[in-house]
Amino acid sequence: MKTFVFCLALALQGAGGEAQSPQKPAPPQGGEPPAASQPEIVQDGAWQRLAPVPCERALREAIQWLVKNQNTDGSWGSHHSPRPIEVLASIPGSQQAFRVATTALCVMALTDARLDVPGAADAAERGLEYLLKDFDVKRQSGLEHYNVWSMGYALECFGEQLKRRPEDPRAKSMRAACDTLVERLGQYQTLDGGWGYLSIDGVPTYQPSDTSMSFTTATILLGLHVAGQQGIAIPKKLLERAVDHIERSRLSDDAFLYGEYLKYRPRMGINELYGSACRTPLCLRALDLFGRKIETQHYVSALENLLVKSPDYQKASVRRPIPHESWYSISGYFYLYGHAYAAYVLERLPKKEQDRFWPLLVDAVQYCRDPDGSFWDYPLYSYHKPYGTALAVLALARAQRAGAK
Repeated sequence: MKTFVFCLALALQGAGGEAQSPQKPAPPQGGEPPAASQPEIVQDGAWQRLAPVPCERALREAIQWLVKNQNTDGSWGSHHSPRPIEVLASIPGSQQAFRVATTALCVMALTDARLDVPGAADAAERGLEYLLKDFDVKRQSGLEHYNVWSMGYALECFGEQLKRRPEDPRAKSMRAACDTLVERLGQYQTLDGGWGYLSIDGVPTYQPSDTSMSFTTATILLGLHVAGQQGIAIPKKLLERAVDHIERSRLSDDAFLYGEYLKYRPRMGINELYGSACRTPLCLRALDLFGRKIETQHYVSALENLLVKSPDYQKASVRRPIPHESWYSISGYFYLYGHAYAAYVLERLPKKEQDRFWPLLVDAVQYCRDPDGSFWDYPLYSYHKPYGTALAVLALARAQRAGAK
């Protein structure tokens, strides 16, 4: 039977050991109370978190953190880990994939925030230069092909840059990079039509033969859509097969199968509405972008499910170190991902729905805020803070533009 540990992790190496407790923010030092400008630290179950602050402040401090914590080569994140055990991500390919994907997210966040934060524009430029040099990541092995994430995010990043600055001197290089990434995605497209990042039970082949993941495929389709809008040629068959995969993964209640290998187990927890809550908004959007019309009420129901009906189930997974150990087999790394793409959907809904959901989404994102201004939802080497912060910025920037406080 297929081992159920598919997203961003195969298994904890040495998983028989005791799981670590989630990291807690450091309490104020000394006997003096926190300064008035500091956010309140609240005890929330087993770990401490920060009380929400105004949206713009959280956004500005997150950007400052990204600027301060950029690597010297322009990338973000590293293989260094404070944990004695980690998820499977072998060198060099898997670590390179995480770094490129993380960097692409950070560049998109810095450019999308549209705030005048010292050093942010320069950090984005340096990140883009890094991506142009190192975007073409090879898979680590027939088992690990996390590089599909780096392809999807790099493609979206280049497409967004071309959209904002079509006269950029690097436009030709970015277009060439996009062409290469589209070609690579054709090579890595799983036989069932989408993209997956591990082949646990499948026989390693040149073209992955194991299962696709609905949300990985939706992420890549978004990147393909952004690039296609800038004139990048996308093979029609590649798109049709990927969209068909997501359509087949959609259940009658608008939950989406985690992966197509679970099509004969549609009622296991991860495929229930609450288990799918962080996947559903983007999967619906991906279908909508490519001709499968999604009515507004489906988006509204997806946001209600995520932000009103199941927020406690989503929060229960945050910062748990073992993949899928929480209710409905939810993993912590679903959290900021799901809320960021919920923001992508929400900004397109009628104002009545925006007024209802934006405050809930801002508070949900700030649940993952650390005292240093970063955001994270799942410990992953040293990638979790930069990718988590980038996803939070992408969500909060949309909230701020919509007038959320």
